[in-house]
Amino acid sequence: MAPGALIKLIQQGGYVIYFRHAATDHDQFDLDRSMLDDCSTQRNLDALGRRQAEAIGEGFKRLRIPVGKILASPWCRAKDTAMMAFGRVETTEDLSFSISKGKQETDRLAHALRKMLRETPSPRSNTVLIAHTSNLKEATGIWPKPEGAMAVFKPDPDADTGYEYLGMLGPGYWLGGIAGE
Repeated sequence: MAPGALIKLIQQGGYVIYFRHAATDHDQFDLDRSMLDDCSTQRNLDALGRRQAEAIGEGFKRLRIPVGKILASPWCRAKDTAMMAFGRVETTEDLSFSISKGKQETDRLAHALRKMLRETPSPRSNTVLIAHTSNLKEATGIWPKPEGAMAVFKPDPDADTGYEYLGMLGPGYWLGGIAGE
């Protein structure tokens, strides 16, 4: 779907918008996956990622894209993306980085994400989920690349999966000044 058409849809509300966290510093590594409150043990947003997150938030405001619930992975890069873009976040273990888990937990996380994609947002709003590439891949087979990519889903009880995948926008959409033009 063309970017403009995707934006027109989410301006109406009723969609689940999945963001892969914004760009990170790949010279950093996830050192201790048990200490998610300590950002110094994780790969964090870099300067580009912070600009991406801010541009996403500015674009959503300028385009009047309604946002209701905002859920993020408890990893710092996802929480920081949410806070910089939207100024608020609720974390959930159900969006935790699935690649760092065993098969049983990865399967549970995929099931939890599919359930979120089927959940209809509050009237005239969208639900925003911010997590990791592996989570969406495990749940839907869709790779949200690059970092900062946005995938849009429409909850649809008539669809086999309970939702319909509509398309993806890369972070360049928000950074390139396209939003609002």
